[in-house]
Amino acid sequence: MGFVDDWSYVKSAQIFAQTGHLVYNGWATAMLGWQIPWGALFIRIFGFSFTAVKASTLPVAMVTLVLFHAILVRFGVTRRNAVLGTLTLGLSPMTMPLAASYMTDVPGLFVIVVCLYCCKRAVDAGSSRTTIFWLCCAAIADSVGGTTRQIAWLGALVMVPCTGWLLRHRRGVLPASCLLWAGSAGAILGCMRWFAQQPYSIPEAIFKPSPLNPAQIVLLALAGVVSELFCVLLMILPVLIAWLPQARRLSRFALATVAAMLCIWTLFQWSMHWNLPWIPHLLFQEFSTQRVATAGFDTQHFMLAVPVCLAISGLVAVAGLTFAAVARGKLRDGGNPEETATLRQIFWLMGPFTLAYAALLIPRAVYAVAFDRYALGLLPIALIVTIRFYQQWVGPRLPAGCAAVLALYAVLAIMGTHDLFAWQRARLKAIDEVIASGVPRTGIQGGFEYDGWTQLEFGGHINDARIKVPSGAYLPHSEVPQVVDACKLDFAPYAPAIHPRFSVVFGPMACLNSSPYPPISFRAWLPPLRRFVYVQEIPAPERTAPPLAR
Repeated sequence: MGFVDDWSYVKSAQIFAQTGHLVYNGWATAMLGWQIPWGALFIRIFGFSFTAVKASTLPVAMVTLVLFHAILVRFGVTRRNAVLGTLTLGLSPMTMPLAASYMTDVPGLFVIVVCLYCCKRAVDAGSSRTTIFWLCCAAIADSVGGTTRQIAWLGALVMVPCTGWLLRHRRGVLPASCLLWAGSAGAILGCMRWFAQQPYSIPEAIFKPSPLNPAQIVLLALAGVVSELFCVLLMILPVLIAWLPQARRLSRFALATVAAMLCIWTLFQWSMHWNLPWIPHLLFQEFSTQRVATAGFDTQHFMLAVPVCLAISGLVAVAGLTFAAVARGKLRDGGNPEETATLRQIFWLMGPFTLAYAALLIPRAVYAVAFDRYALGLLPIALIVTIRFYQQWVGPRLPAGCAAVLALYAVLAIMGTHDLFAWQRARLKAIDEVIASGVPRTGIQGGFEYDGWTQLEFGGHINDARIKVPSGAYLPHSEVPQVVDACKLDFAPYAPAIHPRFSVVFGPMACLNSSPYPPISFRAWLPPLRRFVYVQEIPAPERTAPPLAR
């Protein structure tokens, strides 16, 4: 089965391998672009399977890490520290499962890293001609590469022109940057127009009508920004933790400010029941015990107890606030010309890009859901800034504690990714037993990923109200199983081809009936170590007598 949304992308890759055409199916909001022929290549070589298509992401992830290591070194990071930074990105609990999937997040990260690498090469170039060459490489690579995940286009639209402005004193660079921006913008607008006209594509508007009042919109926007920020800080904690000892060197005023902000943050989390990892869904799915196979995020409990989550949250906050306090003091005091030049490079290459990236996440937080994996594109920038400034202001070597936290993160990432695959294998084993007894595939609710593929196989496309081309593709009154809210599958309205008699769950649900199928056990590497998948019968809807005719 697929992983999160990648079953939709896998179907497009399968059709491309068969026909050579890029075909959407009513679920993808990403354009997918070059990722589809790349996945289709693996299908042609190894034959079709979900594993073959998912394996196509691994080389992309590996090249991304090689380039990121090169970027760190070019920013003056020592090779030892660059290895720690690169492994923090590659062994992150967010990166690891995505690199084992066919999701667009890792390819999007790859495009951003390529653009940043080319822009840094432009800055380091010794002549105007070489500078323009690398800016052209950055703009072209990002314009083409961003077709897989549109937010990566910020590289061509923001990072490249900002690099050109930084290097505007070099002959011909500023006019070339303007031409590259205009060409990239035209190509991007053309791609978006083409995507909007494709059958069963789902173009998404940045802003949508909302019944919320301005105060609610501001609150949701603020919560979204803070959530993504803390998600980034949590993922770079193996490096960020190096800043903790610097809290002892802060002034009394700075230390009091950090303590006050930490208290406010802790009280806010406790009162709002808003705790680590703050936003759905990847880390929740990785480190929680599921109850029902919904498309939502109904979990029984997070792996860590609430006090432990609060403690880790406080650790992340203290480390982040300490870094901010040190940076504020150092920037206010100024530095030598070399430090100033490095700071200008970091600011122009990554500052506007980061602000634009964060700004595009705000509408998702307000009008839909901002997921934790959306922060993946910001991790390289956060790592460059924290490591480079540590070397500049504190010392040449990251402390040994960073390697210890990195090892812990790596173990958690490997175990969590293993458990996701073990969980899916158990689901498939349970479903196979039901099918072997004579129940058709369309008679089973197997969970979001499984049902998505079933709908594509038997219904042709996802029943999504956002489909505009072709007209009439959406069935607004499709039948869905009538069960109580606790057992509703959020994805059911999108899959009218499924008329389920049985549902796969991860704990006996009182709103479903028992079935003759025994539970399937599987072993996890994170607690609880022994878990079960159950098959329960969906109760028949109660029939009400028709009203008497008058």
